[in-house]
Amino acid sequence: MKKYCKLYQLGELRKFPGWADAAAPEERDMPDDASVFLCDELTVLLSPVGKDKDKRLFTLVTPEWEDFCTDTLKFAIPEDLAFAYAEPEPSAPALEAGTQAESA
Repeated sequence: MKKYCKLYQLGELRKFPGWADAAAPEERDMPDDASVFLCDELTVLLSPVGKDKDKRLFTLVTPEWEDFCTDTLKFAIPEDLAFAYAEPEPSAPALEAGTQAESA
């Protein structure tokens, strides 16, 4: 499982027009300067580790939310971690079979 998360202040995320309708109820009691984490699948967590690691504050991933995350928040997986998200190249069964035949 790959998981990249970036810390934001909750007030930054609340600027999204659909935030109030889709956020978890407990989020309403949190101050704007509370630290939350935007994760690679574009959900928002209270924390990516510890006792709150599964506590999701926002899970409604829409094209509008994706645009807000990339355009307004400038959320992106850093280039130095992009290799972990790259699709593996498919193995070539014919090539592997040829290699096995040569080594036999």
